[in-house]
Amino acid sequence: MTEAHANPPPAIAPQGGGPQEIGSQASATQAIDWEAKYRAGSAPWERAGPHPAFLDWRTAGTLAPCRILVPGAGRSAEPLALAEAGFDVTVLDAAPSAVAVQQARFARIGVHAHAVAADLFAWTPATPFDAIYDQTCLCALPPALWPDYAARLAAWLRPGGALFVLFMQTGQAGGPPFDCDLAVMRRLFGPDLWTWPDTLAPPVPHPTLREEQPAVLRRS
Repeated sequence: MTEAHANPPPAIAPQGGGPQEIGSQASATQAIDWEAKYRAGSAPWERAGPHPAFLDWRTAGTLAPCRILVPGAGRSAEPLALAEAGFDVTVLDAAPSAVAVQQARFARIGVHAHAVAADLFAWTPATPFDAIYDQTCLCALPPALWPDYAARLAAWLRPGGALFVLFMQTGQAGGPPFDCDLAVMRRLFGPDLWTWPDTLAPPVPHPTLREEQPAVLRRS
């Protein structure tokens, strides 16, 4: 997720562009060198394929085609699956090699999507999104950055839009990935800006960690 760039900030490319576009933006100081972690293969939160909760949301129609942002996308499989299903996808990550992986996947099958290399804490979209899919971005950030990140999620999402999120439950200190205790998450995504479901789906086991808690939050 992080590497400095000297290019000016890009706007999200218009929908009529080519199969994929990539922009870059000057990076603010961050605590973790994401590019080095990806190059070293040190990303224990990654899954080999789409998340089971993602597949459930797609099957149920809860996650239907729309303009969607995948922040901290890394090398995850979901952006390509979304693009193939007709979503207008923007992937955002500060690690150039991870963005290049997503860009190559989009180009290989000719789907229309946007791949943006930028600092999460400096990037602003031209217009808010209908939905955001956060599988591993929140848990990869140091907890000190969570309030700023939560504020950005709210700004990136239109009122009434949906945040599809997987709260990592490691049950231990340290990270990344960092434990996203649900009591902490309910305070972080408070009722002034977010509506939580009455009940949550069962947690999903993680292949190398403990489990993740799926949730769909609505932007007030």
